Amino acid sequence: MSEQYTAASFTKNFSWNRSYKRLHAVIKNGFSAGLSPVARDVWRSRSEIADADRELIPLNFFLYSKRGLNNDFVMVDRLVERTHAEYDLDFARLALFAFHLSMSGNWHRSKWPDGKVAGWGNEFIRTMAWRGGQWHSGAFTETSLKAFIAEKIVAEPMTRRKVFTNYRFMLTSAGILANGELQPTDFRSHWPVDAIQLFWDRQIFAGELAPTSDRSDYHATFIRHEVHKLLGCGEEQGRAFVFSAHRDYSAGRVSQRFAQLEKLKALIAA
Repeated sequence: MSEQYTAASFTKNFSWNRSYKRLHAVIKNGFSAGLSPVARDVWRSRSEIADADRELIPLNFFLYSKRGLNNDFVMVDRLVERTHAEYDLDFARLALFAFHLSMSGNWHRSKWPDGKVAGWGNEFIRTMAWRGGQWHSGAFTETSLKAFIAEKIVAEPMTRRKVFTNYRFMLTSAGILANGELQPTDFRSHWPVDAIQLFWDRQIFAGELAPTSDRSDYHATFIRHEVHKLLGCGEEQGRAFVFSAHRDYSAGRVSQRFAQLEKLKALIAA
């Protein structure tokens, strides 16, 4: 049987028709005290969103949470770090990648223990949009996308319509679509390397990569999860990005991620 998903809070308006600037701002607000794990309820109060449902959009669809004994914590990854630089289109593309990655962790009373809050988005890109080493325009037509959402999301027609509208706005604001047409992907910028490092961050947080993991382990998990499809490129081009990403990642960022897990253990024990 084909897997189906819920819409969750993705029906809420988050200004996707304008840009990802609001997402950039609220993530930065949530980590205003520094780049360290922060309790989810604290993050929500710092975000300044002031709407309980809309607070769940960045938390559940874009960020990564880890469950503690009593509190749940939002982790610092490449997407969070990127909010401490100026907003630009590369941030939007990195955020869209995080959405498609659909790896949001776990927290108390989560309805998605596998972290796949946006599992339908991940499936759409890997099984429908990616073909022959790149994304193909046919998958992004209004007819095709509406049909996919109708098949995959269990909801009333109005809810599915809102999901479609928000997702199309997200694709447009990230420069993926223009006037409804798929645009060529610019791989000359730094966002693909950031995206791969973001993926590795979350693999570390999930316990899928260990301090003893070597370069081959990082390469293997990239291929196993078909991350090149989420980037919109072929496997060989993806491997080239992996080489650049790991060279930078292994120079210091990987140790920061494992140190963050140790800090989290201290917060949980406190």
